[in-house]
Amino acid sequence: MSLNRKPRDWLPILLFCITAGLLATLWGYNYSAGNAEEQLPFIYRALDPAYLARDFFTNTFAQFGPRTIFSEFIALFARFFSLSAVLFSFTLISNIAIAFISSLTAKYFFSRSIFSIYLTAAAVLTIKTFWLGYSNIIYRTFLEPAHLAMPFLLLGFYLILQKKYVIAAVSFGIAALFHPLLGLETGWLLLGASFLVYLIQVFRKEIRLRNGIFLIIGGFVLVGFTVALILPYSSQESIPSDVFINLIAYVRHPHHYVPSTFETWQYGQAAVYLTAFCFVFWFALKRSDTLRSHERLLQLIGGLILLLTIGGYLFVEVWPSRMWTAAQMFRLPYLIKWFSIVLIAGWIGSIIDHPVEKESHIFGLTAGIALVTPVSLALVALLLWVRKIIHPRSKFLDWLLHDFVIFALVIISVVVYKPEFRTWALFFLFFNLILTMYLYHWKISGMLISTAVTLTVAVLFVLFSSRVTPPELLKREIPVFSFYKITGETEDMANFAKANTPKDALFLTPPNYGEFRYLADRAIVIDFVAYPFQDKAMLNWHNRMIDIYGEPTLLGFDSFKELNQHYLSLNDERIKELASKYGFEYAVLFLDTPTSFPILYTTSYLRLVQITQ
Repeated sequence: MSLNRKPRDWLPILLFCITAGLLATLWGYNYSAGNAEEQLPFIYRALDPAYLARDFFTNTFAQFGPRTIFSEFIALFARFFSLSAVLFSFTLISNIAIAFISSLTAKYFFSRSIFSIYLTAAAVLTIKTFWLGYSNIIYRTFLEPAHLAMPFLLLGFYLILQKKYVIAAVSFGIAALFHPLLGLETGWLLLGASFLVYLIQVFRKEIRLRNGIFLIIGGFVLVGFTVALILPYSSQESIPSDVFINLIAYVRHPHHYVPSTFETWQYGQAAVYLTAFCFVFWFALKRSDTLRSHERLLQLIGGLILLLTIGGYLFVEVWPSRMWTAAQMFRLPYLIKWFSIVLIAGWIGSIIDHPVEKESHIFGLTAGIALVTPVSLALVALLLWVRKIIHPRSKFLDWLLHDFVIFALVIISVVVYKPEFRTWALFFLFFNLILTMYLYHWKISGMLISTAVTLTVAVLFVLFSSRVTPPELLKREIPVFSFYKITGETEDMANFAKANTPKDALFLTPPNYGEFRYLADRAIVIDFVAYPFQDKAMLNWHNRMIDIYGEPTLLGFDSFKELNQHYLSLNDERIKELASKYGFEYAVLFLDTPTSFPILYTTSYLRLVQITQ
């Protein structure tokens, strides 16, 4: 089968992306995981302007913020369909789109390899890269603004490669509607890198000056989106820069903003993975003329991301800058994470499709297995480099560089550095199905087998979530289409409050109890997780946090133990003072907190009390 530009030739890969995307979304899907405490209240407020009228966080929706358009967009569909169905549908659509755009990109670089196209779709739905400041995956098993924006971001990258700058700018602009930070930053980064390459080419007289007209038009399009999205913030009251930096970077999000707080293993993981990627990039240049034609642009993008992340350290921790802090530069490596999956999977697929002397079928299959952990991938890349560069000059490494020895070493490394169950199980399922299609020479019979197997497993996951008891191995993997609860007690307490307290009641709750809002449909004074991004609201959030939970010495989520301990130590007198200040009528207290207030409901570690004067 020859994949060209005829629509019918893309139907098989689109079908694979749809079925693989369905299973990948179902496998571990969680309706209210991720940042649900921050997203669901806004969606409910968009659906009902009177929802939780006394809730501080939900009321910040009245001011334009980065979640506003996303919430309104989801609410638009939730007016006609259940919110659960809408969130799952857009998670699925986004995953399918990510897989398909990734396949297009692999096809662009490895046009002779059908295996590359399918393997890239499978890899981007399953493989983990490195963490370092943000997520280590491109797919999602829950919906958030960044995930809804991701297909448009990746499409913009693909269009940049094809020099379709105006359409790319529109794609980045649409992404920015759902996630302003990612959409605008990615757009300006990629258009800026393209402009630098254009200037270099003009200086070297490789192209004419007029060739940049569409690039300039694309820049003006992105300017329009930038102004439209930033303008609403200009009328909002701001807080001092040092306060802004402290609140957003140190108090709430050090795991995203403050590189000195990133764990050591994250840097080690990134170093290992990026080393493997650099080796593979060098190998892939030998296999792809298209990749070589974009080498300058791609290296420039990588260099700019490196410089921007260095700036994300210097201008947050050393010479703090509000603009640099707000930019959250450690999000940008997601571009490297995605492109590395596309390039590595595409390279492996081209080896399997078109083996050469030092890159055999067996080596290609081994490299495919190695994708599941950064260590095994780096091992394969390093041994291939030794085989290509050092071995021709010395034969003493013959035994180590044999295909079967490399295969054994990869298996050992995968066993030692265990990938999580979802990663290896789902990837190997897809990998074997792609091998089946390959052995059937990409004929319809092989594709029908792949589709049937994937859909069968998907149906089983749906049944496991509703009617059939899943095997023990899959209990943590089945999709959850209702609210996610950390414990049954949270649900019990919320259900009691919902049934036995006035709808307009206001509650004092522990710092990690943000889900109480939508489980009980009751307003709460404050929680740690639900963080507003408008300046004055940030300050108000922090003041409430300190007032109720105390000021911790640790940063971010590490502070939970201290916050809970302070909340545990509250006494009736202090609770009365807080009730007088914030107007709450009920409090969810820890069982060990002494109180003389009337106790309405008790669980094994919580009690609901009514505040009386």
